[in-house]
This record gives sequence, structure tokens and C-alpha cells, in this order.
Amino acid sequence: MLSDAQMEFVQELWRSLGLEIVIFVVTLICAFVVRGISAKAGGKTVSSPKVSFDPPKTSPSRRSEPEKTGETEPADVLRELIQCLHEHGGPSRPARILGLYAELRHLLHSAGKTLPEITTGHRASDLYTSLAQLVIRTGKHQMLNSIIDDMIQNEVPRSLAFYESAMKQLAVQKQFRLALRLKPCLARQSGWIGIYDRLAEDGLETTAITYSCLVRFAAEVGDFTRAKDFFEKLSSLTTPSIRAYMTILGVHNKRQDWPSAHAVIQDMKLRGVAIDSLALNVALSTGVAADKVEEVMQLLSEAENMEPCIPDVVSYNTLIKAFAQRASYAGACQVWDRMRAQRKFPNAISFNTVMDAAVRAGMPEEAWTRLQEMRKRGFKPDKFTCSILVKAFCKAGNGASEESVARTLAVLDEANDCLDASLKATLYNNVLDVTSKAELSTSMLKIMQQMRARRVNGAAQKSMVNALGNGQ
Repeated sequence: MLSDAQMEFVQELWRSLGLEIVIFVVTLICAFVVRGISAKAGGKTVSSPKVSFDPPKTSPSRRSEPEKTGETEPADVLRELIQCLHEHGGPSRPARILGLYAELRHLLHSAGKTLPEITTGHRASDLYTSLAQLVIRTGKHQMLNSIIDDMIQNEVPRSLAFYESAMKQLAVQKQFRLALRLKPCLARQSGWIGIYDRLAEDGLETTAITYSCLVRFAAEVGDFTRAKDFFEKLSSLTTPSIRAYMTILGVHNKRQDWPSAHAVIQDMKLRGVAIDSLALNVALSTGVAADKVEEVMQLLSEAENMEPCIPDVVSYNTLIKAFAQRASYAGACQVWDRMRAQRKFPNAISFNTVMDAAVRAGMPEEAWTRLQEMRKRGFKPDKFTCSILVKAFCKAGNGASEESVARTLAVLDEANDCLDASLKATLYNNVLDVTSKAELSTSMLKIMQQMRARRVNGAAQKSMVNALGNGQ
């Protein structure tokens, strides 16, 4: 038994330490309880299938589930692929996305499954649409073929909207040939089938708006036959836009297909489409290139009688050029007078072209007369004027005079800033050659002085010295 003194000591010790011991024991018990709950909760988190939708925090090859089972399920890869595609701000890791897609294809093939079997048909279509947009945006255009092949293999429908969206995106990147198809020989080498060809193989009929785009695509890649076919289909559905009309007129111009260009203008008139000077001028240019001047003149007359009068100065310049090519100065003057009658004022091109017609017709003095009129109208000679008038001077041959040399040198000096070094040397040497043959020594010295002042290249200077020596 404890003595009274010992008992009193124990009681005093308990009063001082008892509360601290109780708090310590309670805290220890709570810690064990919390630890047990956390362990159980952690086990559930690892096994939860919902984490596959979270952005992966480890490397692609270290997914938590495959570590346990040793296998990767297609559904797991699909969930991660969709998660990457739906990241905030859009796909930011195209290489990662395409890598997941390649892995998914491999797993589906190994398991003998199709994409619709592990997702709904609507989600499968959306997935392929997103992948197609991704490969186009990142410049991996050739992968489109594989994506469409996979859609066919997995029996996922390809809608008209899917194809039209792909073609438009390719067009934005100016991949017009891929939107259509390659030339047969290149197609066999690359295995590429154009998006429109895919659309046609699926039996889909495109809209008028897309046909209008296809006309432009074909024109851009130089497939003029196909452009014409697309335009005819467009015309059978609706009245083409003015842009589509302009595109096909440009195609006919490159082919120098005057009958087709003329037919387009007539179709525009019948459908009530406003014909502007741009459309008219393309058609006129096509006729001139095909040397159908009389028929082009008839079209010009029809356009002059429209309200308002359509032809502009470019229209008349085109016809003046046609007569210049035929060496018909009289015909060029006739068009010139018609232009003035319609209150269309000639520009520098008008003057140069009518001067060219005069020179070609063997009437060089008429060209010099037009030059004086050109100056009065406020236009200065340019490099084309110089080339035409030097040609006029050269036609004189041995009949060249000191006066004709002087006026030719004056034009060259006036237009000096318009002449590059090569053209300048050519023009001066031509003048020198004629002057030498006409034995005009004084004029040859003037040519040398002007050439030196205008810093013509050394080769031309040497030619002049030799020519001067021969002339003396």
C-alpha cells in the first residue's frame, strides 16, 4: 500500500499530466482513422475508369491500366484521342493526336473491331471530320486518303458536308489539285484520289455553290476541260454568278476558244446577267487572239448599243491591237474614231498601239504624227513608244536623214528614265547601225556623245567606236 504522502504525489502528477495524455491519445487514434480512409479512397481512384478522360500526366506508354493488365484497350486510346481533340483552344499537339490515331487503327485491326463498335456512329463521323480538318490545317494533306479509306472500311458514312468542307479547306491553302485529282500518271505514283472524285464515287451530287468553286479549282490547275464541264453542270442548276462567268471566260481566253467565249456572253444576255466591261474585254481579247476580228467588231457594236454603253478604252485598245497585228492602219484609225465618238478618251496604250499599226503598215511618218498628238494630250513617251519609233526609224534604211536621227535621239533622251540598260543599248545600237549605213558621220558623233552622257554599257560603246571607224 502507498503511504499517504506517496498517494498525494500520484494525484498531483495526474492532475498536471492527465489532460496532455488524453489529447495525445485522441490525436493518435484520429490519425490512424484518417490514414485508413485515405488508403481506401486511393485504391478506388486508381481503379476508376473515368480518369482516362483527364489529360495524361505521364508518358503515352505508361497508362495506369495497361501496367496492370499488360494490354491497351481501343476504347482507352479512343477516349484519350477525343480528349486531345477537345482540348481548350483546339488541338495543340497534332503529332500526339495522329500518333494516338495510328495506335487506335492498329488496336482495332488486331482486335478485329471497327470504330462504330466502340462508339456511336455519330461520334465516329465527328472524329473523322476532326481528323480531316487537322491533317489539312497542319499540311499533312496526303493523310486524307487514309482517313477516308478508314471511313469506308469502318462503314462510317461520308456526307456531302464532309467532302465540301475538305475541298474548301484545301482551296484556302491553294491545294486545288488535291481538291480535284492529280493527273493520271501522278495519281498512280502517289495513290492520291481527289476529294471531288471521292464524292462522285460515293454517288453524291454536289450543290451549285460547290460547282462554282470547282470551276475555279479546275481553272487554277489548268484543267480547262474539267472547268468547262463543271460550268455546264452549274449552268444546268442555276444562273452562275458573275465570278463564275468571269472564271470560265478566262478559261476560254487561255484556250483561244472564241465560239465558247462568245456563247458565254450571249448566255449572260439571255439570263439577264449584267455584262460589264471586264467580261466584255476578256471575250474581245479571246476573239482577237483567235483572229476573228470581224466577229469581234460585231460584238463591240452590240455592246455599244447596250444601256449603258459597256465598252471602255481597253475595249477599243483591244480592237486597235487586232488591226495593228494585221498591219491595217486604216482599220486602227476606224476603231480610234469610234472610240472618240463614244466619248472614250485614248490613253498612252492607245497612242502606242495606233503608232505600231502605222509602222507595221509601212507608214512611219504617221507614227511620228501620232507622237505629236500624244504629247499634246499630256502623255510622255515610254519604253514602248521608243521601241516603236526606233523601228519606224530603222525602216527608213539608207534613206535616214540627219533630221530623223535627231528626232529619234530626242525621244530616247526624253524617255531615258523608262529604259533599262539592256533595252537602252539595243535601241541605241539599232539607231547607230542605220546611221552608219546612211553614212551620217555627224549624227554618229551625236549618238556617241548622248550614249556617253546616258552611261550606256561598255559593249555598246565599243560597238559605236567600231561603227564610227567603218563610217569614216
